[in-house]
Amino acid sequence: MKKQLLELIFLSEKRKNLLLFLKGGPKTIEDIRSVLGVSSVAILPQIKKLRENNLVLKEGDIYRLSPLGLSITGRMEDMVGVLGVFGNNYDYWSRHAIECIPFHLLKRIDELGNCTFSEPPDRAHLFEPHREFVENIATSSCLWGTASIFHPLYPTLFLNFAKSGMKASILVTEPVFDRIREDYRAELSAFLDLETSHFYVCKENLELSHVVTDRFLSLTLPFHDGTFDYKEDVLCFEPSGLNWGKELFAYYRDMSDEITEI
Repeated sequence: MKKQLLELIFLSEKRKNLLLFLKGGPKTIEDIRSVLGVSSVAILPQIKKLRENNLVLKEGDIYRLSPLGLSITGRMEDMVGVLGVFGNNYDYWSRHAIECIPFHLLKRIDELGNCTFSEPPDRAHLFEPHREFVENIATSSCLWGTASIFHPLYPTLFLNFAKSGMKASILVTEPVFDRIREDYRAELSAFLDLETSHFYVCKENLELSHVVTDRFLSLTLPFHDGTFDYKEDVLCFEPSGLNWGKELFAYYRDMSDEITEI
């Protein structure tokens, strides 16, 4: 029965959309046709199936959700959102360690909305930052980023962005900090001297990397075996995704120490 119910709801886009539409209150067939952009011939058979399964009730010319339908649609929007995110590229999500995302944010993964994925670099730019990553940061006014890996181009890259007037907050793991302090001491010192820059070191476990600005979110997840994925990032431009990314930064910042001088 559970499988039949899931198929009834999710195997038809028309039935799914109708249930979510009726969640807003009783509607006439004219309302349904107009808002959902369907004809009576297309939608009436779907309404019949939902009525036969006691999810939708008809009273005169009005259709509304049954108590059972109200209970189910109360959770549908979250499920539709999650399926929307994972459905964009299920192969990517199934190969990566999404469990490294803090649980309270993993439960809200639907906030990434219509996320896309960066184009894998060609052989001539294999170990350089992704083109979309650099282009979007260059047009941003503020930046928050976490790094669980070291990239030799990043110290100079982020220092230059900060010098241009961008408000930049960077958070790294202790091993990454040690590498920067040892080999890029001048760049780190210059970054710390800027009033609009902040630098944090996280002592807790941090496996992912991400950057969020006022324009976009870039999220890098490891594979299940812990290997860093340098080819493909999750990209999101939705306001809800940007807020999600800022909360992700704040989560690790609260368990980090701010570095103000070397």
